[in-house]
Amino acid sequence: MTRERTADEIVRDQRRTIATLEDALAQAEAARHSAETAADARAAFLAKMSHELRTPLNAILGFSEVLKTELFGPHGNERYKDYSKIIHDSGSHLLCLVNDILDMAKLEAGKLEIDFAPVDICRVIIDCVRGIEPLAKAGDVCISVVLHGGVGCLNGDARRLRQMLLNLLSNAIKFTPSGGTVALRVGRTGTGGQSLSVKDTGPGIPENEIPRVLRSFGQGSLAHQTAEGGTGLGLPITKGLTELHDGSFELKSKLRHGTEVTITFPRKRVMEPLPRVPEPGENEPEKPRWVSRAGGKR
Repeated sequence: MTRERTADEIVRDQRRTIATLEDALAQAEAARHSAETAADARAAFLAKMSHELRTPLNAILGFSEVLKTELFGPHGNERYKDYSKIIHDSGSHLLCLVNDILDMAKLEAGKLEIDFAPVDICRVIIDCVRGIEPLAKAGDVCISVVLHGGVGCLNGDARRLRQMLLNLLSNAIKFTPSGGTVALRVGRTGTGGQSLSVKDTGPGIPENEIPRVLRSFGQGSLAHQTAEGGTGLGLPITKGLTELHDGSFELKSKLRHGTEVTITFPRKRVMEPLPRVPEPGENEPEKPRWVSRAGGKR
């Protein structure tokens, strides 16, 4: 027959349970503090190293540019000009990698700042397409741009928006075979937001590998077979920057059917032109001012 527990035994059991829970809570708090300390230390280390790397890289880029352009006169041998171009291109590539690693570290530590201001999306698209055209021509890839109605201004960070779009376009071009197409579509959503999508005709990504390519330094199994090597930071950085703009990031892909990445900004980030009410006696009203639905900066 089971003996009933006394009141003292019940109290002792409760105390043991409370003590166990307190120990678990203390351990969890210590682990959280340790993780935050490690993240801060990593961000500080990467910031310091990126600064130390940028200084010599700027010298390499500057002097190689002087040699490449033959600023002080022609080279005695044409090979010197070719080598200086290789040095400059390699230095530029390394500087981009350093910047990407630092951005990723700041994103993971929650310390990357966004400077919100009115941004003309059409201007960003034109600049990015023009900048990426040499890469597309080198790979014999066609870029098509479709602008739907209602493309206007966003309350966002112009430099970061360019970075996001260039990441998507360059990634799509690298993974698109010769003769393929990269399509950029821009338009308004049904809820009044703004969407940008980049779709390629590349080999696609197996569905089970999509979470991997969205992690830092993650790459799909076909990456090394179909394109130049990379760090695997373009998509994670773009996803993180999208979220800092209160937007959503969606990647759709199917093996041998290409990949499509869609960025959607909410209605509160879209800015509408509002005409200024003219003063008494004015004949010509001023040009429209872009006013955010969100009521200014975030």
